[in-house]
Amino acid sequence: MPPGSLFVPIAQAKAPLIMTMLEPRSGESFASWGFFNTAFEQKEYMEPYVAERVATEMLARDPTLAKEFERKLTEDDAFAKNPQARLEFFYRRHPSWDERYNLYPVLKVDRVP
Repeated sequence: MPPGSLFVPIAQAKAPLIMTMLEPRSGESFASWGFFNTAFEQKEYMEPYVAERVATEMLARDPTLAKEFERKLTEDDAFAKNPQARLEFFYRRHPSWDERYNLYPVLKVDRVP
């Protein structure tokens, strides 16, 4: 776990409350109350005119990526018809993509090693 993480043991009387508050599907969770909204907000993005240039550069530089893109274009009709999805294909593979986007900030483990 990264530095600054908080471990909450559930071997305690308030365990059901803790589990309810941290379970994202619970109607009474921190997530449903909006405390974790920033985890689900895209903070970085590329304007389409920038993404088009980046996509062109990435295709020219990486033949494997170009093949993957062409395969997706031919196999996925919805993708082929959606300009935003095609640009996102490249943005998700660009170094500026936020790997933590849509990552719920709570780790649940069955047991501590």
